[in-house]
Amino acid sequence: MKVSPLAIFRAHFGTLKNLNEERISRLDLVVFFGVPIACGLASWYLCINLSEDVFSASISVFAIFSALLFSVQVAMYGVFRSDRKATGDRILDGDEKKLAEETRKLLREINANVSYLILLSCMAVTIFLVFFSASISNRLEAAILIAVYTHFLLTVSMVLKRAHEVFDSEYAKPLQFKE
Repeated sequence: MKVSPLAIFRAHFGTLKNLNEERISRLDLVVFFGVPIACGLASWYLCINLSEDVFSASISVFAIFSALLFSVQVAMYGVFRSDRKATGDRILDGDEKKLAEETRKLLREINANVSYLILLSCMAVTIFLVFFSASISNRLEAAILIAVYTHFLLTVSMVLKRAHEVFDSEYAKPLQFKE
């Protein structure tokens, strides 16, 4: 189905594994989902109320982030498509091939995470539009907003760390000039 987000969810959850393991990391599930839910529940328990301006600002924040995240995907594709030249040395070429494969795998995972964040941003905009226009318990709205923001921030932090690794490894490569 063309509008089903299930593939994005599966791909994102598939990245929540430790290196060279097949099972999803329980620690990752706790960090990326348990902590945001706990923050949301804590705000509910503490009766935190937010002004209507928060939802208006949140709509803008998530709309802007969805556009920025699309541009991140374009930049990652540029890294993926960067030239990889053979040196003629079997050992060096083997090392370069291994590094290129590791980079490709990491870029696929980052792409899954970024796609998930874009989807989350679009869903957040929709949810916050409803909160902005409907009469819903402010405690519930605040709890959901805090949980969504926490989840988003943690996931963006993971993507930033991974993207930093990819881009840093690309920048560390020696420059090659065509003559």
